[in-house]
Amino acid sequence: MRGRCHHANMKTLTLRSPAKLNLHLRILGKRSDGYHDLLTIFHRISLADTIRIRKTSRAFRLTTDLKGLETGEGNLITKAFRALQKEFPGIGGVSVHLTKRIPLGGGLGGGSSNAAFFLLGMKKLFGLRISRQKLLAIGKKLGADVPFFLSELPQVTASGIGEKMKKLPCRGRLWFLLLVSDQGLNTKKVYRELRWRGKPLSLTKEGRIVRILRFLLEKKKMREAAALIRNDLESSAFGLKPAIPRAIAVLKDLGAPLVRMTGSGPTVFAVCSSRREVNDLARKLKQNPIPFRKVICHSV
Repeated sequence: MRGRCHHANMKTLTLRSPAKLNLHLRILGKRSDGYHDLLTIFHRISLADTIRIRKTSRAFRLTTDLKGLETGEGNLITKAFRALQKEFPGIGGVSVHLTKRIPLGGGLGGGSSNAAFFLLGMKKLFGLRISRQKLLAIGKKLGADVPFFLSELPQVTASGIGEKMKKLPCRGRLWFLLLVSDQGLNTKKVYRELRWRGKPLSLTKEGRIVRILRFLLEKKKMREAAALIRNDLESSAFGLKPAIPRAIAVLKDLGAPLVRMTGSGPTVFAVCSSRREVNDLARKLKQNPIPFRKVICHSV
């Protein structure tokens, strides 16, 4: 996305819009505005949608290859375009085609990623003079995961509702076996089912754990990392979809040392240290009838 370009002769732009995993997710406390304060490790992965933006003389139009996906005012790309229109009333028409590979409602941030990369693409295609801060402000209004994708960083620690970010360098590539379901989970529902523990967690202490986790994952010490990694939304998601704990148990039985659910679910991931290891795990899984599709991907 970086670098100068000649906007005058640029008519179309094709972008990869990657998914994310929450490698670690702690709910620190409940806020007065109904949101929860959290601490999470966002990690960008190679599973990605494709967005093609083309300048047209007509108004805004969004099409997609996925049947039943809302393309009207409820879609985050449409909302992102409306937000840009407020900033740049004279902006030209665009036709956007979205090819979906990231499952909907899977806890993988697909919609947020689409909105973020659409904004970055529009900035480039039209040569918009818009600051990073302004883009982040637009992104934050669209959704809590959008600022992470706008940062274009492979891995960050995020706190607040996900908008306060710190770069968390990741050296080396992790491999993931994702188990994805076509029946997504509603994030609001998962949060509603959250049984509150009472005493808020300390951000300082949890921040230290994140730094240790980063080191363990870099060193591919999966068993040690598994002892520290949490997702506080698992218990409420498990109640809504019992197939999730079953899938986690199957992967652990097959010898995967580090298995968690991402975001508000229902996607489950096993972290592997090499392509060979992830392929072996996927092969072993063939014998198990679980209602999930397998996707192999890696850090990007």
